This record gives sequence, structure tokens and C-alpha cells, in this order.
Amino acid sequence: MQLFFSFQIKMDIDHSVIHMYEQLMNNNSNETSLQSTSNTSVEQSLNNSTLCNNDHNKVDFNTNTSENNNTPNNQLSQCNENHESTEDIIEILNIQANNEPKLIKINQINTDIDFPWKLQAIISCTHPKRTYINSNGEGEISTWDLVDNTAAINLVAFNLDSYILPNKLFEGKSYEFNGLSIKTVDSNYKKLPHDYQLIVNKTTKTREITMAFKYQLTYNFTHLNEIENLPLNSIIDVNVKVLRDYGTTTGSTNGNSWTRREVHVSQDQVHMKLTLWNEQAKKIPTNIINKEIKLQNIKIDWFNGSRTLVSLTNSYLSIV
Repeated sequence: MQLFFSFQIKMDIDHSVIHMYEQLMNNNSNETSLQSTSNTSVEQSLNNSTLCNNDHNKVDFNTNTSENNNTPNNQLSQCNENHESTEDIIEILNIQANNEPKLIKINQINTDIDFPWKLQAIISCTHPKRTYINSNGEGEISTWDLVDNTAAINLVAFNLDSYILPNKLFEGKSYEFNGLSIKTVDSNYKKLPHDYQLIVNKTTKTREITMAFKYQLTYNFTHLNEIENLPLNSIIDVNVKVLRDYGTTTGSTNGNSWTRREVHVSQDQVHMKLTLWNEQAKKIPTNIINKEIKLQNIKIDWFNGSRTLVSLTNSYLSIV
């Protein structure tokens, strides 16, 4: 009997200890859960606050993350949850709108532009790649003509960009350009009427697009009697009659072969010499005397004391 009583007490104590242990573990678990919930709430609150504060610094609407793909309405909702004032919200959206590149036309391009901008244009001409040598060494230049429904302008790339972009930009295709530099054109190297040219740099981005605008060759003719009053190196279009053909000459300079054809043209009793180079010289038939020709992108040059007309790589010639 005494042995049984002792065993019974021992069993009761063991159950009591087990019960106390289970209660202790349950309490610890509840405290841990409460602490975790509290931490999550604090983190979520901080994240929401950071999201609205970060919105003040956003400048790109087109990032790929789902967080940044929120619409302005979602941004308004998130900021309102953090008690942003209406003035702050308007300021956020204005900053975003002001930093989104504005689409401009070619005829609007000048060095006074002081806002982010982008351009959509068709490549109408790819110029032959050129090399140069200066005090810094050798380099290469690639040039393209860009056109839209307002004007045309040159795009120029140097060295590494000149090596890469010809594999991405193709004549007749449409592209959007972002991050280009604007530079005044040196009249000696002018290829288009535009006073400025676009320079590729390390921030430049391009992508192929589809434009509603369809490029068609159009002329803006200058009469020969106006040429004496225009600056040298001006780029013009002319519609003239061939009076005399001096024939074709070929040669090579610095390892580069060339073809030249000189003709005498007139318009309303005004006479002038016209020199056609390379492709333009080769396109003319054997006999063009008394033929009327139209030329786009012809440069006003100076030779032997008088003004002359000279064709360029991007000149277009048609026989009427």
C-alpha cells in the first residue's frame, strides 16, 4: 500500500510538470507570434512610407518592375494612406511629367533646348563611313540623314559608336532616339540645310518603331539668280537645264577612288558650273545636253573666283 501511494504521487507530479512545461511553451510561442506580427507591421509601414517618399525621385515611367508600374492613381492612393498633402502629390506627378522626354520635331531642334527630349524619324540616307587623323590619333565617323514631316538633320557617330550603330540603323527604317547631343554644324562639312546636327553619346538609346509618316522625296527649289546672295556651303535644291557636258574623269586620292563629271547648267539666262561626284556622276546617261534635271541637297561652292554647285553623298538627281 505504501509503495502504491508513493508511485501515485510521483505520477501526479510528473503530469503537473508536463502541464506547466506545455503552458510555458505556449506562452513563448504566442509572444514570438506577437513580436513577429509587430515587426511585420513596422516593416510594412516603413515600406509604405519609403514608397511614397521614393515617388518624389522617380523620373522614369517605363521601368519593368511591377512596383514601379503603378499608375498615377495608385500612387495617389499609396501617398494618401501616408497622409501626403494634395500639394505634395501634385508636385510628385509634376516632377514625373517634367522629366519624361518630350517628343519633338526635327525643325524644333536647336541648342537652346533645356528639357529632356526624344525624336522619331526615318533614315533616308546612310553616308559612307569616313576616317580621320588628328593629334589624338585615328578615328572613324558614320553619318545618317534623319527625316520627319518637318525637316531633315544629320546624325553623327564617332569611333566605337560609329562601329556599332551601322549594324542597328538601316536606311528606310524608322527609329526613336533618346539622349542625343545637339551641335552646331561646321559649314565646311554641312550636308543638309539644317543648322544643327545630332551627336551620338554614351547615353543615347535607339529603338525601331513604326511611324505613320511615309517619307517622300520633296524639293525646295532655289533659283540660280539667288545663289550669289547665299552663304557659301549652303545646301539647296535646284531645277536646271544642262547646256554643256565636259565629260567624266576618274582617279584615286589617298587610296579612295572617285568619279567626277562636270556640266554647265542654266536657268532663265543664269549660268553656272555643276560638278557631280561618284554615284551622281555615274547615274547620268551619256548624252544629257538640253535635258532638264532636278537636284536635291546641292552645295554652293567656290572655284576659280566664282560660285559653283557641287553634289554630295546624299544628293538626289532626277532627269525630267
